[in-house]
Amino acid sequence: MGEIFPALVGNKYIKETLGTDIRSGQASHAYIFSGPVGSGKHTAARLCCAASVCEHRTETGYTLPCTECASCRKILRDISADVTFVNSGSRATIGVEQIRTIRQNLYITPNDGERKFYIIEEAEKMTPQAQNALLLSLEEPPPFVTFFLLTTDAAALLETIRSRAPVLSMELFYPERVMEWLRTQKGGTDAEKRDSEYFRSAAVLSGGALGRAKTLLFSESDASELMLQRTFAMTVLSGIFTGKTSDFLVKIQAELPKSRETAAAAMIHVQTALRDLIVRKKNAQVPMLFFTGSEDILPHAGRYALSRLTALYRLTEQTCARIQANGSLHASLAEFAMEARQI
Repeated sequence: MGEIFPALVGNKYIKETLGTDIRSGQASHAYIFSGPVGSGKHTAARLCCAASVCEHRTETGYTLPCTECASCRKILRDISADVTFVNSGSRATIGVEQIRTIRQNLYITPNDGERKFYIIEEAEKMTPQAQNALLLSLEEPPPFVTFFLLTTDAAALLETIRSRAPVLSMELFYPERVMEWLRTQKGGTDAEKRDSEYFRSAAVLSGGALGRAKTLLFSESDASELMLQRTFAMTVLSGIFTGKTSDFLVKIQAELPKSRETAAAAMIHVQTALRDLIVRKKNAQVPMLFFTGSEDILPHAGRYALSRLTALYRLTEQTCARIQANGSLHASLAEFAMEARQI
């Protein structure tokens, strides 16, 4: 049997799930791909679009998608009229007007093939009104339409949205695996020779997302932004595990990032760190995604019971959703600090 989505590294569960759905003709009308920037959400969505109309999709001897037929080539080169990307552009949110435009064109038949696709980027930026408008299309779409919602945080989507589309979490990789992959990329080996510490930093700071690691390796500006996120995440984690509530609040306010996006991304790093702690409670041999193992707060965090760490993870998840929904950044983090110290 031909390989499924060979261009997507790892993600065995996603490949098997989508491959089975597409080859059997039982694909869902919508999927949610969840994962940090650079984790392969766009790659997965494009491959899924191409596979759904691939002329050889039912032939097990071919890879899925084959990448050779006319349908595959158009989609993978981003020249298909049947693939529509929706995003916030220069605005902070995706508004209801953009979703209404989708609904107006929803029943127009595809131009090139049997299906057409809507890829909603940064779906967590949809306003509640936009999500409710989209819900009408997700409930009863025409049979030739498939939606892909790409998000860094599926919890930021309304429960009614999540209940109507499978949530597929992109696989994240341990630093050693990220470094191994980086060496295969153009210029990767030269970058490692130039500055091996920076090479490893790109792997660690990426949080396990291959695409982000590659960007960090070759972009100093992106590396600086991610360092800001990680530094603020460490401030938050230190406050949780070692500080007093009053000190925690003061430090958060003093080091609060100027950008809402930076703060939200930093809180996702906090989620990743808590995930490390939760997994290590269950299996001390499992590698970590956020921590390098030398951080001073690890002994303090290690004294927290699994139930407390899980509660902190859920609180962080809720705070990310509030920030991304344009709630007050100061108020959201102050509330987080108070509740975190009470857990």
